Amino acid sequence: MERAIRLFANEHILLSDIDATGNGRGNKTPLDINLSAGKQSSVPLAFSDVNWGAHTRSYTTSINRLPDLVILRNSELAQALAVKRHGTRMDVNEESEDERALIC
Repeated sequence: MERAIRLFANEHILLSDIDATGNGRGNKTPLDINLSAGKQSSVPLAFSDVNWGAHTRSYTTSINRLPDLVILRNSELAQALAVKRHGTRMDVNEESEDERALIC
């Protein structure tokens, strides 16, 4: 979310640049000047570990400190949003070892 807000705030992306069809094929990382190479590249704005790893790990640490009820409520809200967007609930194995599989 922070990355998206920064892309808009720094005018690296416009709403009209976003493919809202939901398949994601039209959305590409915007180009910016790569200072080390002196050329246009997607590397400076990519969602990579180098650019966003520390931020992501900090968010993960904060999320892991939340009480279970907050996580459950956020999961319910995410599920409701996914149903609204896709029209059906995605069936996943609730015994899954992968916590990300239980988000939607």
